[in-house]
Amino acid sequence: MGDSPSPHDAHRRRSRIRAAEVRRRVLDAALERVEGIGLTIGFEHLVMDDLIREAGVPRSSTYRLWDSKEAFVSDLLIEIASETSNKLADDETLEISERILFDNLELLTEETDRRRVMYEVIRVALEHNYRAVIASVPWQSYVGLSATLLSNLESSAREEIERALRAGSDAFIDRMAEFHKWFSTILGYRIRAEWNGDYRPYAVVISAVVEGLGLRHLGNPGVVDASYRGPATITSDDPEWALPAIALVAILERFLEQDPDFDAEANVEMLRRMKAAREAAAEASVED
Repeated sequence: MGDSPSPHDAHRRRSRIRAAEVRRRVLDAALERVEGIGLTIGFEHLVMDDLIREAGVPRSSTYRLWDSKEAFVSDLLIEIASETSNKLADDETLEISERILFDNLELLTEETDRRRVMYEVIRVALEHNYRAVIASVPWQSYVGLSATLLSNLESSAREEIERALRAGSDAFIDRMAEFHKWFSTILGYRIRAEWNGDYRPYAVVISAVVEGLGLRHLGNPGVVDASYRGPATITSDDPEWALPAIALVAILERFLEQDPDFDAEANVEMLRRMKAAREAAAEASVED
């Protein structure tokens, strides 16, 4: 066997880690902790020496990058802003919406049945989305950054965090707007003329209602989490609805209208082809 490396040699190797890698490792160690417990008002749970040890980087190199814990926290908040705003979308809600549509293609040719399918999607998917939002650590961190921590930072750090939050939020709203456009179009609806074809205000209002109810849940859970009577769906003439879903029905009526040029038969055929293509892709993936 060869000689084991001396502690001095190991230290020399650690000291040769580039500053960029030191920065990345320590921030990643801190992000992992934040993702586990959410963003808190203070950062007493983040001990620099613990993070340095977890990251496996030299202490001296770390303190050359950040001369104080406050400087490190400022950089960490910028990282959190970028990370959390990119994780706001709830992919499972979109999958639930599509699954209900694809499972009920035979009901999409008649306007009355189509509306019931639409209401079932809203009733099921929005309640799921609401539950996912209030349980989401990235969303909790996003709210913490947006509502509380920004006011306690120096202006340069605050501006960087605001830019990161806005960039991620813009991307999230663009994605939601595209989904709502697709969803409303295949169900025979279009955005009302006064919105000039722009689905982003619609997506913003829906997101704001769901997130606002998530916050209101903390103070008034008995009201927010209760079940209510709502429109008939494909599953019941008198189903139970969650408050976020009831709110979306009201929002929908203000933003959308029936499309007089909607071709139901052609639309259903397009959806059948889309469903078949997705099923074939899923089967191929399983075989691979």
